[in-house]
Amino acid sequence: MPAPVTPQALDDWLKSSNTPNVMHNIAVINANLSSVYAEILNLQKDVVSEVSERLKKISELTNEIRAVKLDDSASPNGKGPLGRTKEDTLRILTSLKNFGIPNIDEKIAEANKETGPLTVLKAWIDTVVPSLQGVSESESNRSQQEGLRLQTFTSRYTQSAEGAQAAMQKSAQNLATLINNFRISG
Repeated sequence: MPAPVTPQALDDWLKSSNTPNVMHNIAVINANLSSVYAEILNLQKDVVSEVSERLKKISELTNEIRAVKLDDSASPNGKGPLGRTKEDTLRILTSLKNFGIPNIDEKIAEANKETGPLTVLKAWIDTVVPSLQGVSESESNRSQQEGLRLQTFTSRYTQSAEGAQAAMQKSAQNLATLINNFRISG
């Protein structure tokens, strides 16, 4: 009479590779792969969220700069305050610098000298907004790439989990067939 089958802890089962049962070994390998892909998948979800948040901040910043009230919006010499307060101005300029917009250090130094919001020219806005749009397009491309990676890792995770399940089922079928053959011949 065969020994009764007892439940086995998952950690013990995952450590039980290199048994005489090839299907069991394949199931263990696929289960380990599935576990690794689950970790990678969670990390990739964080990357996708981070890129999405960055895109959102770029969009908000672009809208904030476009909302500057100019005294003459038709002229490149039209002027307006960047933000409502000095702190707003510094926050906007620091954000621009963090997004890689060039020549912002001069504006930050200028803003630090002011007591209120920094007054900027329409011509400056007209150069900063396209630069931000370029950063946004770059981040959008990155978002698509990271989304594809997430999709790839999801697919690999699913394949390895299904592979482990299929190998375990095949192993159980082989064992059942073997036991039935013994019963028939005995």
